[in-house]
Amino acid sequence: MSVTLYEAASRAFESQLKEWNWTGQKAARQNILEAFLQLAIANGFNSVSMRTIANAVNIKPPSLYSHFPDGRDEIVAESLRWHFHRFGVALLEAVAPAGNAEEFWDAMVRLHFTRQIRLPESNLWDLLVATDRMAEVLPKDLRAQVDEWVALHEQMYEAAAREMGCADPAEHVKVVVTLLEGASRWAPRDCTDAELEELADRAVTLSRAILAVDFGSGTQ
Repeated sequence: MSVTLYEAASRAFESQLKEWNWTGQKAARQNILEAFLQLAIANGFNSVSMRTIANAVNIKPPSLYSHFPDGRDEIVAESLRWHFHRFGVALLEAVAPAGNAEEFWDAMVRLHFTRQIRLPESNLWDLLVATDRMAEVLPKDLRAQVDEWVALHEQMYEAAAREMGCADPAEHVKVVVTLLEGASRWAPRDCTDAELEELADRAVTLSRAILAVDFGSGTQ
């Protein structure tokens, strides 16, 4: 049985996730990563220091180095990996039941949209990635990893879009991703679960409308 384009893209994405084994991650390290993300959301990325992280998890600042010997830079890198890993696991679970490209696409959009609204750290991730593209605030090796993660994610969208009949989906997907990453600007965070479902339906409808646009036929 032949493998579809979106199945192949999903497997490539899954293969990347398997490079990190979080099963042995100690609870103390996870608590520190969670604390960093929450502090960054509340106070801004640059305001988070080793001392504020230590206070948040109720340990002395020097004790942080027993968990993260390289200090704040290591915590930043690991928190990004931790956030992306959790997103990736949720994404693969969401698309697993899909029986065709349309269902795969809709599942991706719904998961992406829902996490943007319900999880503030998703917006922190987007902001940090966008800031790095302009000012290169991340270490080079981490930047390369981030670029690879983003590419693999977008390739899943592109594969499904291509099988849905979009001949050249790369530009369309970038517009869709921009729409979803800005979801908190057009969908309220305090919406009920029922309202969230309706908004997710809207996100799917908008994303499909974008795929139908002919980007090559603009007027001069």
